[in-house]
Amino acid sequence: MIQPLSPQSESNTDGTHLQLAKGLDARLDLRGLFFHKLNHKAPQLPLRPGTVILDLEDGVSEADKAPRRQAIQAVLSKPLPKGVKLVIRCHGMDDVGGLLLDLEAVAHRSVTGFILPMASRPDEVVTFADLLTEKERDLGLPFGHFAIHLLVELPEAYLDLEDMVRASSRIASVMFGKEDFMTRFPKGADKAAELAEARIPLVAAALGIPAIASPFCAVQDPKGFERYCRRTRALGYTGAFTVHPAQRAIADDVYAASALDIASAQKLISGSTGAQLVRMNGCMVGPPMRKRAQALLDEAEGSGAEAATPTAKTKATVPSSTGRFPRYGVDTTTTQVGSILESPHSYTLDEGWRAKWFAHFPTSDVVLTSQPAAEAFGFDERPLPFSLLLNLCLCLSVEPFSQTCRYHLGLRDARQIAPVRLGDTVRARIRVEALRNTSGGDAAVIVTTHILVNQRGEAVFALTKDSYYAAIPGLDGRPALERNGADHALFDAALAAQARSGAGQRVDNGAFIPPSFPVEAGEVILHPAVRPIGWSENLELTTLVRNTHPIHFDAQRYGREGIVVCGGFVQALVQGLASPEFRQVIEERLIHSFHTGTVMPEDRIGALSRVLEVRDLGDGTEEVVVSTLGLINVDVEQELIGVAIPDALFGPEPVKPAALRALCAEHCPVLENRVALRAIRVLRRVKP
Repeated sequence: MIQPLSPQSESNTDGTHLQLAKGLDARLDLRGLFFHKLNHKAPQLPLRPGTVILDLEDGVSEADKAPRRQAIQAVLSKPLPKGVKLVIRCHGMDDVGGLLLDLEAVAHRSVTGFILPMASRPDEVVTFADLLTEKERDLGLPFGHFAIHLLVELPEAYLDLEDMVRASSRIASVMFGKEDFMTRFPKGADKAAELAEARIPLVAAALGIPAIASPFCAVQDPKGFERYCRRTRALGYTGAFTVHPAQRAIADDVYAASALDIASAQKLISGSTGAQLVRMNGCMVGPPMRKRAQALLDEAEGSGAEAATPTAKTKATVPSSTGRFPRYGVDTTTTQVGSILESPHSYTLDEGWRAKWFAHFPTSDVVLTSQPAAEAFGFDERPLPFSLLLNLCLCLSVEPFSQTCRYHLGLRDARQIAPVRLGDTVRARIRVEALRNTSGGDAAVIVTTHILVNQRGEAVFALTKDSYYAAIPGLDGRPALERNGADHALFDAALAAQARSGAGQRVDNGAFIPPSFPVEAGEVILHPAVRPIGWSENLELTTLVRNTHPIHFDAQRYGREGIVVCGGFVQALVQGLASPEFRQVIEERLIHSFHTGTVMPEDRIGALSRVLEVRDLGDGTEEVVVSTLGLINVDVEQELIGVAIPDALFGPEPVKPAALRALCAEHCPVLENRVALRAIRVLRRVKP
């Protein structure tokens, strides 16, 4: 084995190698390192500025290695194209003979550094660094001329990764070689590669050097490569290997700071100078944000700037305008008790609405799925789902009312009060019932009645909603509006209909009606089904019911990870998951519901219910009062069977979300922070 050069061994344990590494890195554009396939007969380098890798290891067959060394020598004998920096991938310490031949042939002042493959121990890095020191002395080059780019390709390298990076002051970047890494794992072990891929940028960032992502080999898939670059950049990588000329521009663009990034960083620094904390664009900005913004500006001015940033020019003056950003939602500075708000949207409900709704929200109630069963229940046609009407009542109110809301506290007394038939056109109207600031004075609660009105001006669905807004200055003494006229009469009639409890249609017992699931007061039912609301599904539903609040769809503003599933969709899914165990439901109403946890797209939703009361109505039907909890990412069958679930979780009395979360934390930890909502409903259904 080759021994380190003892007089000048540069094993680095004092952490000072970052200074040299940063100096080496500054000479290179490490965003899209290009593997260039050198032509042995007429060796040429690409004219495009950037870092070019000439390969002597895996990318070259054994028979071609000698000709490739000669081709590289021919390249090095001429001046390099402007802006091109050369890095050589040589043999690793697993092939010392090949490595020595490489260094003998291609170590040259025009070479910026070497990629060291297949390293797994710090002593291998030290030995390689000492070989470079010897070469620099032979060539009359200053110490540190040759950088080392550490290519991590072996699982055992992760045992000593940090020590390997610290082993030499020459280490200028850490690189991931996924394909060689995966040869040690069985097919399909992608999670192992993900874990390895995620660790490299953490170590690199801790030591202040760049991390380079593995090659993306599907060269005919530029969009896929762009997505790969964005994903690895989000992990912390500063660049990627490129194996096709078309990939270079993509990598340069994705890994570079955009003009918007730079402008935003400059604005953040200039707008927060001299303040420890300052509010900007609705966010608190402090020292860590300023430091990160300054690092981005330093990066834009540092490595690769000459290759990617055009020469600064004086901007020509052009005509321009400042855009007006429209704001939606209730204006709390002017609204009054008695104000009526009109939704600008109206929809004609056809069969496509019902089919689309059933595609997302399952039901087991034959009155909704079977025309003969609906007729046996006394309906002239299948009714539209309660959850669809509830969502329309909520979502069509977002633009005139809810978009400025901080939180939705809950719903009360949601009920269908008249038939809604296919072909009907519905729109939403909202009346403000109460306005008050909280006792702490930092927020306001607005109570509203929401109704759906059909094309004949009849209210067909109604609910009461409590919403949390920013505090309303000067609210005390603000007069209420007079509640008279046809508009207010419509709301008053809807509220009166909410309070009534009619028996509804009588069941024709001569018709075939599938049996109901027997339930008893006091029992808890673990509903077996668990399913997600997917990313695309959430966008489709948001568009379908015209939910205009941007937090449900605007991934540009909130980020894909910041999108929240509409509470009405969560409620519809939870009710659908509970449907098989409460069929056959003829009519339902929502007493109250509130949300205790945020649901994101792809979260898996489940449900459990407690039967609070069962009342025989004497006409072949019964009324079941049920409290249902919507669950987030709970495997009901694996996690809840045999678990004691506190009765207090189910009510029926209203409880604050914080109190419900505290109850779970103390008495049912498996549900802590995993309850999405609690809804109490009254279901009129066929007796078992």
